[in-house]
Amino acid sequence: MSVSRYMLPLLISVLLALAACGRDAPSGDGATAGPDDFPDAEVATDGDFERAWLGVLPCADCDGIQTRLVLRAEDGVRRYVLEETYLGAEGDNAFVQEGEWREETTSLEGVDTTVYRLDPQGPGRWFWLQPDGGLEMLEGEGRASLDGLAYRLQRL
Repeated sequence: MSVSRYMLPLLISVLLALAACGRDAPSGDGATAGPDDFPDAEVATDGDFERAWLGVLPCADCDGIQTRLVLRAEDGVRRYVLEETYLGAEGDNAFVQEGEWREETTSLEGVDTTVYRLDPQGPGRWFWLQPDGGLEMLEGEGRASLDGLAYRLQRL
């Protein structure tokens, strides 16, 4: 086993932790940062585009799940690619899932917000778009988790 195999996930984890530290930092005028402070947060849903997010999500029986999500729209067709690598797990630990996605509006914490639902025809997965452009993976049928920062992907 190579030491460098473990360095990349560690480096990514440290960078994500540092990025999350300034999440609620006040802006220059003393106000808390809001959606207008991150004009590129919204995913353009008209026209062709590609957006990507990366993070390490919690895992019950491994060191974490390195997760990369790419949302694409081309000629009106919305597709995603979800790559998950189970860190520290033995055997085949990398998985790729592809399918359709849909943008939905739902009420989370009493506020109407944008979520992206993967595989909307099935049980799917939901990701909550944050004001800074990051995504938070939601539990079950679109419920916010108790530890949102642990389930967060940063925009690339």
